Amino acid sequence: MRINLLEIPNEGKSYVCNTQSGELNEVLKDLIGTIPHKAEFVIRPLQSGTYELTGFVQTQLPDQCSRCGLDFNLRVDEMFREMLIPQLDQPRNSSYAKANHFSDMKTDGPSVVEYQGHHFEMGEYIHEVVGLSQPYSAAPEVNALGDCSLCKISLKEKNFNYDEDFEAPVSPFAALKSIKIN
Repeated sequence: MRINLLEIPNEGKSYVCNTQSGELNEVLKDLIGTIPHKAEFVIRPLQSGTYELTGFVQTQLPDQCSRCGLDFNLRVDEMFREMLIPQLDQPRNSSYAKANHFSDMKTDGPSVVEYQGHHFEMGEYIHEVVGLSQPYSAAPEVNALGDCSLCKISLKEKNFNYDEDFEAPVSPFAALKSIKIN
């Protein structure tokens, strides 16, 4: 879904994309297949060439439970707030500013996304929002009793850690102990 930013009126423009309208079906196919999705967002012009993008996407991602290994659909409900700015040239001798450490980064305000020309690839952006929402170790929600909502195993009583006993490696110098020197 490509949006022509020159067609955005001063009061902004709202978009609603879902499975029935089909704008994002092909773009999200590799992540969610035929699972229903819904995305709503607003683009507002700010200064010349700068736009504000706010909205949300709701869908489900097929995944495997990190506890029991069963397949399930992970709920995705992501909100986003971005500033769209024109892509700047990056000369060879340019320098960049970055946070010293991840904990120094502030996430209070909007983040920045660059666009080229006067078009913004909204489909690719939504694809990345959905893809980045997948956690490292996915697990279904816990019900009111403290049990897994997928396999119904009590999470308080079950230990999902994997332990394996390893034999201590034999030192290559162990054979020297049995050698007798006359």
